[in-house]
Amino acid sequence: MKRIFTILAAFALTAGMALAQNPEQAMAALPNDPAVRVGHLENGLTYYIRHNELPTNRAEFYLATNVGAIQETPDQDGLAHFLEHMCFNGTAHFPDKGILDYLRSIGAEFGANINASTGFEETQYMLNNIPVERESVVDTCLMILCDYAHFVNNDPVEIDKERGVIIEERRQRRNAQWRTMERALPYYFKGTKMERCTLIGLQESLETFKPESLHNFYAT
Repeated sequence: MKRIFTILAAFALTAGMALAQNPEQAMAALPNDPAVRVGHLENGLTYYIRHNELPTNRAEFYLATNVGAIQETPDQDGLAHFLEHMCFNGTAHFPDKGILDYLRSIGAEFGANINASTGFEETQYMLNNIPVERESVVDTCLMILCDYAHFVNNDPVEIDKERGVIIEERRQRRNAQWRTMERALPYYFKGTKMERCTLIGLQESLETFKPESLHNFYAT
C-alpha cells in the first residue's frame, strides 16, 4: 500500500507540475461526449441531448440559467429563490398547480422527480427520471421548461401564499453550517456584491417585498 501510495503521489505531483507549466492546457475545455448532440437556438439557448436506454422509458430534463442571487437589486433580496418557487404556482399553459398536477398524473413526485435549486450565479430546474412511455410526455415536459423560462404568472395572491412557505424554509435551513457560511461571505468576498448575498433573503424582505419587485426580477 505504501508503494502504491508513493507512486500515486509522485504521479499527482508530476501531473500538477505539468499543468502548472502549461496553464493553457490546464484551462482547456473538456471535449463533449460524441454521443451528445449540442446546438444553439436563436434566442440564445444552448441545448444538450443524449440518447440513453437505461433506465428504459425514462428521461431527464434540465433547464439551467445563468441567473442567481448576484443579480438581485436591494429591493429583490431573496427573490431569485422566491422565483424558483413561483414556477410551480402557475404559468401560462399550466395554471395554479397545473405543472405538479400533470407530472403527478404520470407517476412523478415533487422532490424525488420535480425540483429546482438556486445559487449565487445560477438557477436550475430538474425533471428527473420522468416516465415517458407516451411520446406526448416529452413534448409536455419541454413545454414546462419553456413556461419556466418565459411564462411564469407570479400572481400576487400566490406570492402572498408562498411567503410563509419560504420563511419556514429559511428557518429550517439556517443551521450552524448555514449561519457560518453567511458570516464568512464578507471575508471571502469583501468589496464585492457577493458579500451581501443571502440566497434565501432576510425575513423582513420576504415578508414585505412588493410583487412588482419579483415581476421586475423575472423580466430582467
